[in-house]
Formats: sequence, structure tokens, C-alpha cells
Amino acid sequence: MAMVSALSLDGWGNIAQFVIAIAAAMALGFAAVEVRISRANTRRARVYDYADRFNQPEILRAGAHYRDYWESHSYADFDALGHAERLELLMLPNLIEEVAFLYNRRLLDRNVAAELLGIYVERLWRASIPLVSDLRREEGRQTIFSEWEEMQHDTPGRKMKAIRRAERHRARRKLLRGV
Repeated sequence: MAMVSALSLDGWGNIAQFVIAIAAAMALGFAAVEVRISRANTRRARVYDYADRFNQPEILRAGAHYRDYWESHSYADFDALGHAERLELLMLPNLIEEVAFLYNRRLLDRNVAAELLGIYVERLWRASIPLVSDLRREEGRQTIFSEWEEMQHDTPGRKMKAIRRAERHRARRKLLRGV
């Protein structure tokens, strides 16, 4: 108690400034954590929005039509199509390229995207090889659909990591229940 009464007004002012500085630093830290959580939630929400979009009946039909078309047609057949038909066939690859662009820049939750969209991206990539290889032969188009290609190379590994993580989680729960 003697120490408290020995403090001058300046001493109390210094203590108050110190407490305010600590409170401000803590508030800044909590705000930074909140921003990080908010960004992660936004990245995850974007993936769910795209997953909903890819599960729409018209997109599912477009995907089936796209795969069927490339099983029985060549790039020359594609090139002979009218402008509207070519654009209709390119709608899905362009949508996937948009998703892949966001994925490769980490603007989507890459783990959730790999789990929800990975198989779709990979299957359509395999169907698109005739289109992509011939488009890349054209002048100035060597990098067309490169974002999609990069994403489809990355997603299988992420899916396997997710499967292993889920298996470890189930094993831990089983072990804890058995104890």
C-alpha cells in the first residue's frame, strides 16, 4: 500500500499509458485474427458457391455434352462449328479456368476445392486434351487453359491428404472411445 501512495501523478500517467498500449496491442492482435478467420470463411464460401454452380442441371448437361462431343469429334470438327456452338462448348472450360485462376492464387480454400471440385476438374481436363493441345498450337495461345492444367495437377494430392487426415481423425476417435 505504501508503494501505491508513493506514486506521483506522472507515475500513474505512465502506468495508464502502458495499460492502454497493452490493450491496443491486444485489440490489434484480435482484429488480425478476426480478419484471417473472415478471409478463410470467404475463401471457403466461394468454393461452395462454385460447387453449387457446377451442380446446376444446365451445367451438368453441358458437362455431359462436352465430354460426349470430344469423344467423337476432333478440333477440325470444332473449328467448323458456328460461332455460337463453339462458345457454348467453351462455356464450361472457361468457367473451370475461372475457378482454377482463383484456386491457383489461393483465393479459394484449396483443400475444400480439391475435395468438392477436383474430380470434376480432372475428368473434364482429360476430355479437353484434344481441344487444349490444338488450341495451344495456334499462334499466341500457348498458355490457354494453363490455370486449369495447373489446378488439375494439384487436386489429386490434396484429395489424398484429406483422405489420410480423415482416416487419422477416425482412428483417434475410435481409440478415445475404446479407452
